[in-house]
Amino acid sequence: MAGGRGERRGFADARAALRVRRFSAWWVAQLLSGIGSWAQAVAIPWYVLERTGSASAVGIVTTLQFLPVLVLSLFGGAIADRVSRRGLLLVTQLLLAFWAAMLGFLVASHEAPIWVVDILALAIGATNAINNPTQQAFLPELVPRELLAPAIALNSVQFNAARMIGGAVGGALIAALGVAAALWVNAVSFLPVVAVLILIASHSARAVRRERPAGSMLSELGSGLRFVIGAAPVRSVVLVFGFVGLFGFNWQVAVPLVARFALHEHANGLGLLMGALGAGALVASLLASALGQATQRRLVVAGTALGLSLIGLGLARSMLVAGLLLVAGGFFGVLASVSANTRLQMLAPPTLRGRVMAIYVLLMGGTTPVGAFVLGELASWLGSAWAVLVFGVATAAGVVAASLWGRQRSGSSGQRAATAPID
Repeated sequence: MAGGRGERRGFADARAALRVRRFSAWWVAQLLSGIGSWAQAVAIPWYVLERTGSASAVGIVTTLQFLPVLVLSLFGGAIADRVSRRGLLLVTQLLLAFWAAMLGFLVASHEAPIWVVDILALAIGATNAINNPTQQAFLPELVPRELLAPAIALNSVQFNAARMIGGAVGGALIAALGVAAALWVNAVSFLPVVAVLILIASHSARAVRRERPAGSMLSELGSGLRFVIGAAPVRSVVLVFGFVGLFGFNWQVAVPLVARFALHEHANGLGLLMGALGAGALVASLLASALGQATQRRLVVAGTALGLSLIGLGLARSMLVAGLLLVAGGFFGVLASVSANTRLQMLAPPTLRGRVMAIYVLLMGGTTPVGAFVLGELASWLGSAWAVLVFGVATAAGVVAASLWGRQRSGSSGQRAATAPID
């Protein structure tokens, strides 16, 4: 009965969040933009793979796209705490549209050398290093605090619906019209977000009042890091999610490699596998919005199960088995990311939220340069299937080890704080 009441309350809170006009408009615009972004996420590695036939080249272009997130995300979070987040997002969204359009024209000209694609991937990554933590910190400015947890879960629904649709759309566009079409679709998809940011200008500053930090950028980074290290519940989230991000979230490399070399599929098969990944993620997002809470235990269980799904994917030799395992991987990956996101959003004070969420962005995507590069190189040495299997073992073992170490460091009181549900 208690579970049923909690589920009904979770759905009621989700509906209440969607009745907030600013948030619902943002949600729809982000869904459209996300579809384009996931179509591009399929297109870039596929273009490089088709041009070079090299797993290492795919790893390199993915590394370059996410390397700035690793290096610059903390600075992006500090910038988000100093300036208007809405204004900053306007700039980053327009830049991302420009990079996608430029890449599309170069690919369509059939004169785009791989090194130019690499440079544009680096530019996209540098823009995302500022955009992503700003987007995360902007969300509490759209809804009241009591609706923040369901808003985060709904944001995950949007993100993963876009992944499910965008992956399939990307594969279909590549097969029917070519890689350039997927890139152009992404460029156009940023325009609704820009329109919503302009329309909500008059309200965004009211929801969260912030004082501009008085210290230097480096001192602000230091204060954010001290908070993360000193607060036991936050530290526990960061430790566990670090392994999930580093080894478990390399789908842009893992899925094309498995599709091409283990399953011998082409663009349509890749789109179906990405769609399976998104389907599992979407189910988990809907479940998270119903639960309306986040616990450290759920993060650990989901991260471990994600690792086991990757192990199975490395062993899969049929589209059916691989698709089912990607459904599971998408499901548990989202449970882990929503749990980490919700806890960090609720635990971070408004004046530090940009910097705290920059650490989440760093763990979510900033570790991808290391993971993608190592996965690509490992696939070149051992083969794609074995490389994915090794990363699955590293994910599961790392999550368990980090959880045990965090408990030992935090003590019994820290453990209770880290596993207490967020109301």
